[in-house]
Amino acid sequence: MPDAAPKTAPAAVAKPTGWDRPLAEINATIRKAEAGNAAALDEVKALLARTGTADILNGNVAREALRTLVAKHAGKNPVVREAVTRKLDEMRTELSGPSPSPLEKLLVERVLATWLHLHYLEAQYACRDSIPLTLATYYERSITSAQKRYVGAIKGLADVRKLALPVLQVNIARKQVNVAGASAAG
Repeated sequence: MPDAAPKTAPAAVAKPTGWDRPLAEINATIRKAEAGNAAALDEVKALLARTGTADILNGNVAREALRTLVAKHAGKNPVVREAVTRKLDEMRTELSGPSPSPLEKLLVERVLATWLHLHYLEAQYACRDSIPLTLATYYERSITSAQKRYVGAIKGLADVRKLALPVLQVNIARKQVNVAGASAAG
């Protein structure tokens, strides 16, 4: 079937704020830890204790999956890679809104991942002029499955936002009025 995701070599780490060691030294320590050096791994574990470091060291698996899909779609074309990355950033901003909850942030990432995967599969399928029936069936099933996951991610985000709506109860004399309204963030 289609090519498996490429194994990528770890990228050099961008120096996070608050780290007092030179970037070259941090990268050297990381490479030693990756090679199995126990002392270097202990140093990396100490670095990981700082908030946000896991993301810098590719610990955000969802973002890594998105990055891999973008790289797979763009191939060697840096313009396509940048355009798709920018589109994902724009969608992330639009879907997240002004003050998303941690759960909303996770669900927005899921919507982005499923959106990209669905459209990547559709582009791959559309580029084929003539393919064997087994491969066509594979793509059809994959696209259908990706569509279901995409719609499910959208519904999940919508459900979480519905649950976050404040409910206002007003009692006037003997009549009770319940009003559900949009939240300040929505």
